[in-house]
Amino acid sequence: MIPNDPTSHRDWGAAAGRQEAARHCWADYFRDHDAFLMPENFITAFPHDHSPNLMERKLSTPGGPRPYLDLLKYIFHATLTGNPATVCRIGRTQEGLPCGIQILGPYLEDATPIDLAGRIADLTGGFVPPPLAA
Repeated sequence: MIPNDPTSHRDWGAAAGRQEAARHCWADYFRDHDAFLMPENFITAFPHDHSPNLMERKLSTPGGPRPYLDLLKYIFHATLTGNPATVCRIGRTQEGLPCGIQILGPYLEDATPIDLAGRIADLTGGFVPPPLAA
């Protein structure tokens, strides 16, 4: 247990149970599918905000500002379940920034999303460095 952590063993056990339930949901999906494709995020590369208060950081998007922590919504499937995820480039924005997709694979099958990313790279031309900023 982390010192000064107020989480009870009961709460920790409940959270671990929810985590295991999520892992089982994905395991059911991967019985019939090799991978799951999803957005890698809702925004392409952005200027980093190093302001001290993480909760006040905002990201500029075409739909208006969004909380910085919204970025976590796109990694939680892999983070929560321990499923491997790989991001691969699939194109560029009008501004020349790379955009990609996230490939989620079955638990403990890291090679699956990596292999799929390689196959996609073969179709899309692979990594191309972005243009240098003026």
